[in-house]
Amino acid sequence: MSSTFRVLHKVSVVAAILPPASAKPVIEQLFASGERNAFVTNARGTLIRDQWVQRFLPLISPEKEILRFLVPDSQVDGVIRDIAHAAGLRYPGAGAVYSVPCDDLYHTPDFPIWKDHESEEEAVDASIALRENLSLLSCIVQPEQTEAVSRAAMQVGAHGPVVFYCEGRGLRDRLGWLRITKKRTKEVVTLIVDNADADAVIAAISMAARLEMPGRGFLYRMPVQKGIVSLASIVGSRNYAADMQQVIGAIDALMGNTDWRRRAVVRLDGGAQAAGLRLGDDERAIAPLAQTRLTFISGQVHTQLLLGAALRAGASGANVMSARFIEAESRVAMGRRLNRERNWVQTVMPSDRAQVVLQAVMRAAEAAGVTETCLFAQPVTQVVTYRARIVDAETPQLTYRGAAVES
Repeated sequence: MSSTFRVLHKVSVVAAILPPASAKPVIEQLFASGERNAFVTNARGTLIRDQWVQRFLPLISPEKEILRFLVPDSQVDGVIRDIAHAAGLRYPGAGAVYSVPCDDLYHTPDFPIWKDHESEEEAVDASIALRENLSLLSCIVQPEQTEAVSRAAMQVGAHGPVVFYCEGRGLRDRLGWLRITKKRTKEVVTLIVDNADADAVIAAISMAARLEMPGRGFLYRMPVQKGIVSLASIVGSRNYAADMQQVIGAIDALMGNTDWRRRAVVRLDGGAQAAGLRLGDDERAIAPLAQTRLTFISGQVHTQLLLGAALRAGASGANVMSARFIEAESRVAMGRRLNRERNWVQTVMPSDRAQVVLQAVMRAAEAAGVTETCLFAQPVTQVVTYRARIVDAETPQLTYRGAAVES
């Protein structure tokens, strides 16, 4: 353990997906409650038109902002309720808020963390129900694939996905001159779904993005501790007093769970392999090993240094997204806070490799004299991406239309 870094346990990342008009009152409310910083990322929502003729038109992309806060587990419920109250999340389509737990959080002394004080629990607002049994799905794809992935997710019942930009690093940099065939800019398609619906949504996204092919994308699933999801997916005139999302939410409340929505996922994309060869075998690479998402936050000056240390230590690749860093102590000029920019670098890897990469990044930060950075790891329960097959070159293998045939 480095002497420069301090370690904190029982920490969660609370994220809120809100319209820009709701973001400012939420930040001010949390700063008044003791939070010291917020990270804001520009994003866009996804809405499909109600009329069947208009469904062939491009998707509607309302402007969104993603707010992220580092919060002690003991204060997560209070922070989520403050966000829900300030943003009006009891109304349909107002936004979403959720928390994802961290294993441990390491930070330098200059990195602003919440005030160290114990706050008493306030009275619980019974009108705001925190949901559990949720999953966070993140699919990293090329920009031209985003619309197909979004439509596929909504067709199986998911809310309108939230999309934001990032830059892919690592794999593309190792391609040499072939990097011109692969864009650096990526888009992250984010969804918060019930565990009962997660398998169907993952299957639909994987098929639409063709994740079984090399270089097509990367999807991973993370457990959500608790949250409130009120994101719309359809826009248009309503012929009834409530839309289908409100009806489903009311049935969930009456049943007390979402198990009634569980359904089997049947794959019908066997193609030529349905001729009796490898029938039903899933080609998608669902990682059998425990996975971890490692995140470190730093300024732009030190991002490449810390990213290089992570790649040399065994990270296969990473995504870099920019966020506005808003501090409670930042100077206010003409009614606006003067903000700085910070990069969030995220990489998914096997859990047994995550600690090695984490220690390598901390050593690099300490050697370079980085005084303001933060690192943490979060559990990943499922990964879907291309996985290359390893074949013994000395043993010839018979194939029929791409499928292996037993000799």
